[in-house]
Amino acid sequence: MNALEKIERYFDDHRVPFDLVAHTHSETSLETARSAGVDAHRLAKGVLLESDDCYMVAMVPASDEVMLGKLRSDYGREFHLADANAIRAMFSDCEAGVVPGMPAAWGVEMVWDDALLTQPDVYLEAGDHSRLIHLETRYLRDLIGESPQCRIGQPSRKH
Repeated sequence: MNALEKIERYFDDHRVPFDLVAHTHSETSLETARSAGVDAHRLAKGVLLESDDCYMVAMVPASDEVMLGKLRSDYGREFHLADANAIRAMFSDCEAGVVPGMPAAWGVEMVWDDALLTQPDVYLEAGDHSRLIHLETRYLRDLIGESPQCRIGQPSRKH
């Protein structure tokens, strides 16, 4: 089963309606937003984080970067960005470099940036470099349930 099939099955199991949005191949979340004609504040970027004893995916707007210090103070543990090998090992059915938009389908813990949940709808990575999943935020709130939510992103200094 490929990544998109896994996410589709997860959404179907939870009765969440969604659409697929095709875009030209892109390498970064900001390129993806531009290519798909989507506001970068509505595209959820997954960032795989690692601590001494676990992995977690921080979901932030594509325009943001993760505030690791905020996570350290909220969780009481030190997180750092996982390397490409860890991403490839954890999400082996995704294209190289892609952290899928619904890591819970892989059983991976998530933390969501509040800014994403204020949008009427969001776009998630579908597991490759050319498709996004579009869904209404009300369904996303149901899906993420008890996953932590807080302001963990800040505008990226890279663009």
